[in-house]
Amino acid sequence: MPAPLDPQALQAMAAAADLDAVGWAPARPVPVDTEALARRVRGEMPPELGYVERRLADRLDPARLLPGVRTVVMTALAYAGPAPGIEAMPAGRGFVSRFAWCADYHPEVLRRVDDLAARIADRWGARTRTYVDTGPVLEKAWAAAAGLGFIGRNGLLITPRYGSFVFLGTILVDRDVDGPPPPRVPDGCGDCTACREACPADALRRPGCVDLSRCLAHWTVTARELPPADLPLAGHLYGCDRCQDACPCNRRAARPDRPAFRPLPGLHHPVLDDVLAMDDAAFAARFGTTPAARRGRARVQGIAAMLAGRAPRD
Repeated sequence: MPAPLDPQALQAMAAAADLDAVGWAPARPVPVDTEALARRVRGEMPPELGYVERRLADRLDPARLLPGVRTVVMTALAYAGPAPGIEAMPAGRGFVSRFAWCADYHPEVLRRVDDLAARIADRWGARTRTYVDTGPVLEKAWAAAAGLGFIGRNGLLITPRYGSFVFLGTILVDRDVDGPPPPRVPDGCGDCTACREACPADALRRPGCVDLSRCLAHWTVTARELPPADLPLAGHLYGCDRCQDACPCNRRAARPDRPAFRPLPGLHHPVLDDVLAMDDAAFAARFGTTPAARRGRARVQGIAAMLAGRAPRD
């Protein structure tokens, strides 16, 4: 019988891979109410997020991604450094969310997750498969099951040390871990409603669920159409951190200053007039290495025009 993974060795390997936290959970049962999730996906996902429903079966069965999977290893990497958020933004500027004001985080995080997966494979001869935010994996649910944090009222995973400003990574492994998974982190929201009160568009009416028809992050990052007329953009050019900024867990969280996640020149509260004046070359020079590049110049400038009062709100 193949040797199981040693928990202490796994923790040491994660630290050596420069990851902030690691946890694990048996690959079954899937840690969600599958019927409730299916209803929500089929009833509430906008067309541009149709890939969620198309790969729902994969999300609910890790064995479809790695046959023989026994364990889901979850990792976390903090990304909120000392640079101030929207609360310090001057007039005439637009806010770019922390996850996007730096170079695309996927290669940086995946490099570390792949490093840990390689260490696991080398030591135990295990087969692995890795994901960072792009695969059909229920990352937040698995991270909670793996003891990394709890899912807060705003629907995000909140870790005890780093709050919710963390990038999650997944490693599917075809081995068990020798011993139980780390204990779950108790819910820490209680009767706090700071995130709901801070949301400019009232997108957090149901605890743990984000109303995508109202969410500024959805409308400025993934939506194909312009935001509806009744949606207050509240200064957001790309993404929104309001519910996270208001969370007491984030206010006391550690914020390691990682150079890879510092704001790139011109992306910490960019000047709207500068964004509107960009041609394709200027847009690529400013946004080309960031997640906003996938959004494209026309859509980013469309939001900038709304923020500057230069575009009609249909």
